[in-house]
Amino acid sequence: NNNHSNGKPPKDVAYYKNEINKEKAGKRKLFHALVKLAEELKRVRRQSAELQEDAQYRNQTWYEGGLWRAPQVLPEVHREVSEKQRARPREAISLSEMFLNLVIVTGFTRVGLAITSTGQVKLESLLYFAVFWTIWGKESSYSSRFDTTDLSAQLETLLACFAILFASLSVSLPMDTEGGARIMMMAGFCSFMHFCLMARVLWWYKDAQISTVEHHVKHYALFNTLMNLAETCLWILGMFFMPTKYRWIIFLVAVLLALRIPRAFLANDFHAANSQRGVLFILLLGFMLQSVVVVATDFFEYDTPTFAQYSFIGATCLLLFCIKLLYCDDANTLASDHAMLVNRTAAWFFNIGQFALLFSTTIMGSGLNLLTHSYLAAAAALPGPAKSLVCGGFASVLLSTAFIKSMHLKRVPVIPAQRALFVGAYVIQALATVAVAVVAFLMSFGEAGYLEILMQNDVELMWVLSGFAVLLVLLSWLDEGLELALGENEESSGDFLVSPFGFWWCLTPELDPEDLLAEEAQAAQNLNSRRNSSSGGRLSEFSPLLGESVAQMRLSTMDFGSL
Repeated sequence: NNNHSNGKPPKDVAYYKNEINKEKAGKRKLFHALVKLAEELKRVRRQSAELQEDAQYRNQTWYEGGLWRAPQVLPEVHREVSEKQRARPREAISLSEMFLNLVIVTGFTRVGLAITSTGQVKLESLLYFAVFWTIWGKESSYSSRFDTTDLSAQLETLLACFAILFASLSVSLPMDTEGGARIMMMAGFCSFMHFCLMARVLWWYKDAQISTVEHHVKHYALFNTLMNLAETCLWILGMFFMPTKYRWIIFLVAVLLALRIPRAFLANDFHAANSQRGVLFILLLGFMLQSVVVVATDFFEYDTPTFAQYSFIGATCLLLFCIKLLYCDDANTLASDHAMLVNRTAAWFFNIGQFALLFSTTIMGSGLNLLTHSYLAAAAALPGPAKSLVCGGFASVLLSTAFIKSMHLKRVPVIPAQRALFVGAYVIQALATVAVAVVAFLMSFGEAGYLEILMQNDVELMWVLSGFAVLLVLLSWLDEGLELALGENEESSGDFLVSPFGFWWCLTPELDPEDLLAEEAQAAQNLNSRRNSSSGGRLSEFSPLLGESVAQMRLSTMDFGSL
């Protein structure tokens, strides 16, 4: 009646049915949208759980779960390969970089063969080795900061491989001969190529704005362009204007010019750089073992190897394997404790320790070649430098690995009793390493006294050195064993390791990671923080350009499975 009095037509049953149908259709659409959202959340949760499981597996220490534990299935075994997934995902080190490492190691072994032929370590061998190492450092520095899959980087890598291979054929010649000139030509050519690469980077980033990562890239490219240009001019000066007897000065100055302050202007991909160092060392060990087998092959072609000869080769393999175990694997070191991220002084000494390790390993490989030949030729009674090179190189390898390990921060418990156990373990490891190195040096110089009896037989010498290496490997696991033992009663085996300390004065962090976290969280609230935040310079200095920083790794511990 009210509707009639207002002049409006009455609403019949069909109108209300239509409204109900519209409401049902809207709820149906909402229901389907919720179902799709739930499915999407399930998919994200499943993918994040896989990523979290993979990250947890990659981040765990090698001794987690016990030093001797049951076999574990890799996380990738449980997953299905996606149709859109690449057959080989991009790793920290590409196949092109692996090939370059093979070429560099070839140059290292050629220097080792020159030491083998002369029976002694000369200054020219050290400088030739340093030239190859600095070239590898430039290549590694570029590939850990910039993408190397484009044709310009691939072409530069190919030309560098050509130059290194051609020059490695002349490392057996003295520095004042044509061989030394070829080494200088190779070094100058590689410096000029890196000058072109850095000039190209500088051109692309010439308009970078202040307080951005691109601005740091610009300064980094400018600095390296000038340094490579100066190095190229120095090599040209040495080839054409410097008297041959003073070429060693050119080599020394050029090597010093090629050294870079770690993380200056622009940080690198921390994980990629660590992978490249480890791959280079393992390839060098592999080339050494192959060289020993090649030397022994000529003797085994006509005669069946005896048990003693098998024992000699086996002891050599055991020695190299133990050196691999003693090598400071960066995978077992927290990023915040690594020398490369503590400060630049520690990082610089860390790189020098890496060079000393590679060169001493090459010296030991030269001695192994001579020792293998003299033993299989039944000339062990003849005087020669083989035993001196092997023992001296072995001692230098031990001291180099100990020095590299000491450049990382250590973490010990806060409780005094537990702290004393860890400090005692580190002291035992250091004293044992120094003691074995001193004994090896005395054996190298022929002043071992009663220990000379250990050098009467080549097989006996190899097994003695292998025994020393095995002992040091067992002692190197003391701190890991203590951590496992003390962590059995803790909810998390790493919660009590909260107090860091360093062996050297330079092991003091330049930047506090917690301050960086606070700055990064505050900057994330501002849309223009990348340009306006005053901490952008420090963050870009601390954080790698292509990899994860310590701050990012701390922030990435959130539980994605709760989605």
